[in-house]
Amino acid sequence: MDLKRILLPSVIESEEKLYYRRDGKVSAEPDGSLRFGLNGSVGFDTYFNGFSTGKWRKYTVVDKVQLILEFQGTFSVELVYQYLQSGEVKEEILENREISSAGRTQEAFDFGNCREEGIFAMRCLSLAEDGMIFGGRYVNEKLMPANLNVNIMVDICTFKREEYVYRNLNLLKEQILENPESPLYRHLYVHISDNAKTLDTSIADGTIVKVSPNKNAGGVGGFTRGIIEAMSLAKQRDISHVLLMDDDAMIEPASLEVTYSFLSVLKEEYQDYTLAGSIIQLNKPYLQYEEGAQWNQGAIEALKHKVDLREVKVLLLNEDESEKVEYAGWWYCCIPLSVISKENLPLPLFIHRDDVEYGLRTGKGFIYLNGVGVWHEAFENKVSGPLEYYDIRNHCIVNAVHCPDYGAKKMKRLLLKWASSNIAKYRYKYADLNLRGVEDFLKGADWFMRQEPVELHAEICKLNYQAKPKEEYIGYKGITEEDYDWEKLITPDKSDFIPVWKKLCHLIFINGYILPAKKGKVPVVPPYNNIYKMFRLSETIMTDAAGNSVSTKRSFKRMVQCYRNLFKVMRRMDKEYEAAKKSYQERYREMANLDFWRKYLEL
Repeated sequence: MDLKRILLPSVIESEEKLYYRRDGKVSAEPDGSLRFGLNGSVGFDTYFNGFSTGKWRKYTVVDKVQLILEFQGTFSVELVYQYLQSGEVKEEILENREISSAGRTQEAFDFGNCREEGIFAMRCLSLAEDGMIFGGRYVNEKLMPANLNVNIMVDICTFKREEYVYRNLNLLKEQILENPESPLYRHLYVHISDNAKTLDTSIADGTIVKVSPNKNAGGVGGFTRGIIEAMSLAKQRDISHVLLMDDDAMIEPASLEVTYSFLSVLKEEYQDYTLAGSIIQLNKPYLQYEEGAQWNQGAIEALKHKVDLREVKVLLLNEDESEKVEYAGWWYCCIPLSVISKENLPLPLFIHRDDVEYGLRTGKGFIYLNGVGVWHEAFENKVSGPLEYYDIRNHCIVNAVHCPDYGAKKMKRLLLKWASSNIAKYRYKYADLNLRGVEDFLKGADWFMRQEPVELHAEICKLNYQAKPKEEYIGYKGITEEDYDWEKLITPDKSDFIPVWKKLCHLIFINGYILPAKKGKVPVVPPYNNIYKMFRLSETIMTDAAGNSVSTKRSFKRMVQCYRNLFKVMRRMDKEYEAAKKSYQERYREMANLDFWRKYLEL
């Protein structure tokens, strides 16, 4: 049985060292194959081409692994086992063999028994000119799939992101859906919930690929529509898993093939586990943003956060499972239908924290593998806007359902910190949205269930700032194109370090609100800028990575108004928070069932 391919892409859109490490005597051909000069070397101990021997041993029935290498020429091939010991990378050479062939052929190698941890990999050294490596695969020659009914439906929710959807769908068609050589051929279906109703429906054949124009009930509305479709086709097409995937994620189709192979040999005790993918930053395509996360009552901790996947040590740290994963993001989240039912669907949270809530409720366990992940724009590269409302409101709802000891006192502390940060950055409308999120939560579950999501979202958007393209600000009060250099904006410098005495001064003077404003050039700042850098500024231009910009100006009057409203809401929380929390605890199942969702989505 084939377990995993050695990937040699014809076009590498991300980072080459996620696939292989080559020296200057090795070149890539147009079809992706590698051509070697004398003494040219390449290593495959990488994110996509290493083999996670410990996890395959733990979770699957795979006990031994072989390697089939397709080549031409004369090579010295080294099989290696890499692992961590006392935090340092250790390596064991399992075999070193010389191989030679004048024509294109295959050679088999044996890694032996799977180990309890670490990675298997291969390195090749050319012993002659013009050697070629065409590819390879990890296999278990005596094994048959333990689960013959693994069929996956990819569940994509989109809203006016046609370019991303068409790109990913074309990739899936070329490499899997219309490719009989793929192990996933005839085992993969695609459902796209089109919340904007703008996709060209001719991209779908209605059988393998289906596009459903959908009511814009947010990301969770689109994903839940896909889950409902998967459930309805479960018997007809033997669907076993639904894979929730962001529309703007950049995928490597081989990740889906590994997902399928892994699920096909999963041990019985792990068949209710979710297999999830890491998220890698699109602007730094080697930097893993997260591999699993913990909710911690809202003090979210991204695990394996911002680590360089080009480093072997990082790949080995990814293998470690000592930190418990509490939920998986819906950029790549393959959930078995065995944990989903008509009475156990997601909550209608519109956007953000929907994956948190559903993971806490249905996640029996989470599995991550090196080589299974997607590239995505970093979250801090985006202006938050309406999310300032949804993050606060949904924070309250998730904790009400899953963290019964989380009460008004803890929420007041969070709200004070969150709103104060926005006030200090002159983002008064964001502070208003924070307060509105709590006020709506205090109305209870009955009010929540009566809301029309499209209308509510439109109302929230009206409370937000209206961004303008950066071109409208270039030339304004000394702003230049250089001020919009994104890498400079998000890269920390010495001025980001603020000593304690200076922080106390900022606190005493309310971050400069009671002092005269500075004159001069207006600074351009990223969405998550340092509040201490706002000291005595009169105005800033907040921008995201795409140059969408908002002017925020200091206003003593709005600052006082925001704090007055904040303390008013906090007094309400003392009286009403527990009743609201109880209403969600008692009624959340009413909005997690199929009948509710059919009415909600107007199906």
